[in-house]
Amino acid sequence: MKKLWSISTTVRNPERLRAFLSVLKQLEGSIFNKETQSKYQILLIKERVYKPKNIPERYRRIFDDYAKELPLDIAEAIFRNQQYEDPPMRGRQSVNPLNKLGFCIAKESCGPIIITELGNRFIAEDADISYVLFKSLLKLQFPNPISPAFNENIGFNIRPMIAAMHLLRQTNGLTQEEFSLFIPTLINYQYIDTYHAKIMELRGIKSATQRAEYIEKFLTDFYGVENLSETQKKNPSEYGDNIMRYFRLTKYFRVDKGIIGPWKIILEPTRKKEIEQILTIYDGKALKFDLKGYIGYMSDINKPELPWELDAEKSIEVITSLRSLIQNQYEHGPSCLKKQFQERYGTIMNIKVEELPLLQKEKYINDLRRLHLDFIQFDKDIRIKRNADELKKYICILNSPREYRALEPVDLEFVISQCFKIINDEISIKPNFITDDEGNPIGHAPGNRADIEGYYRSFNIIFEVTLDVSRAQVYRESVPVMRHLKNFEENNQDKRNFCVFIAPKIHDDTVNYFWIALRYGFEGTRQRIVPLNFSSFLMVLDSIVSVIENGEGFSHQSLYDLFDNIVSFADTVSTSVEWVRGIPRCINDWKLLIAQRN
Repeated sequence: MKKLWSISTTVRNPERLRAFLSVLKQLEGSIFNKETQSKYQILLIKERVYKPKNIPERYRRIFDDYAKELPLDIAEAIFRNQQYEDPPMRGRQSVNPLNKLGFCIAKESCGPIIITELGNRFIAEDADISYVLFKSLLKLQFPNPISPAFNENIGFNIRPMIAAMHLLRQTNGLTQEEFSLFIPTLINYQYIDTYHAKIMELRGIKSATQRAEYIEKFLTDFYGVENLSETQKKNPSEYGDNIMRYFRLTKYFRVDKGIIGPWKIILEPTRKKEIEQILTIYDGKALKFDLKGYIGYMSDINKPELPWELDAEKSIEVITSLRSLIQNQYEHGPSCLKKQFQERYGTIMNIKVEELPLLQKEKYINDLRRLHLDFIQFDKDIRIKRNADELKKYICILNSPREYRALEPVDLEFVISQCFKIINDEISIKPNFITDDEGNPIGHAPGNRADIEGYYRSFNIIFEVTLDVSRAQVYRESVPVMRHLKNFEENNQDKRNFCVFIAPKIHDDTVNYFWIALRYGFEGTRQRIVPLNFSSFLMVLDSIVSVIENGEGFSHQSLYDLFDNIVSFADTVSTSVEWVRGIPRCINDWKLLIAQRN
């Protein structure tokens, strides 16, 4: 029976692989035998990278206390309590995507565990994880000696990402439904043209009933069964979503979607030349390897060799395409964009590309991409400045549990950053999430950084946001947030620094941690932390909307007054409970002051 291909059924978001790989690095040099396989899974529990379903009640509190290290013996007891039929298999499953992507060699038959050059690049603090993942997925193929289940006998002959690029180019992109149906089932590069035809057929069917019948028949034909099981029905959607996340993070695919709702995926327009050069060379057919050759190939960051990194003429093709795009942006952009970027634009565009060495051409391509992204971001920011309707849109999302629960965590970071950009009185609002070439959030920032940084003339601020309302919020967000603020304070000593923590609900114990840091200090220094649940935050946003709709400017000094009042209020009460319950009153007093000023 045929099966869907997948990158990882155990790790939905590719960013989590960094944590899995960092834990495996603790075992580098060991033989990945059954004992080590179990030990790896125990370490994943110890480092809280993996949370088992059945945690004994006596260990649950210490597991959830992220401020404290989980002892190895307790992690092992939790692991044993799962009563797996084959405990070492859990470690093999967890390491499988790392092996598959070439980040490590962790197979008992291959000797000691090795974290490859590619893997070390992936977990480095300053990693460009998009580039590393792109190089890995370009090489991933089925069949291969590491993944025997995806073999020629059931029809596999494919380099999935390359084949997907070919299909996306032929179809001008795919809807979420089309992608989930036709990409995980694309197990042979020879299906590309046939699938193109099937997608066109499906697009021509307008009746919902007939579409459902077409999809069911396609899947029954693919699996070779008469009736689909529930798993066979739901797997395409789950696998498609998982594959999309991996593809999107490479930055060679653009996923167009609202903050909530279905998505569409296209090839990234700004990388058109690179994609053309790749698809000219590769048709999506799997290559022939023995185990040693495939492992060496997958783990080598320099492979496959990319045309524009080897050939000066190919590099100039990419540069010419990007320069044309940027020139068009600049010439048709608003006067404020030209004023802002005139000097930088002139410097970059006047460089004589033909005289640059090949390595300098690569750097120049990256400089062009940064300029393009800054143009895009500047234009987006201009459009939302003091835009009350845009702010109301975000207020509606944050006011609806159904809508905000559908958000990805990084989408919440985007929403909050947009809210403060709309106010239009900052020097800079700097989200730290990874973006695609259009500035859309696609992943969390690697490294120990705050979610969002804000710089104003009279103060600086970090914003930390979460959708987590469980007790785990206490440990995942309290000390890490305080640590981020301390690091931010050390790097920005010229002004007062605040941290605004925003969540749908804020756990009492989270507030207590912040209260202690505010009243008594964190590592010797009192901190200015402002906890706002969605209800309180919406009170603030409603006031800002009123000011904007009255045609008046909103001063950052008003934000400073609000945050400073909430922090100062803590010194007038005896407990953290009194403090947090009094925050809405602080906001109401501030709203009256804002109304009087305006």
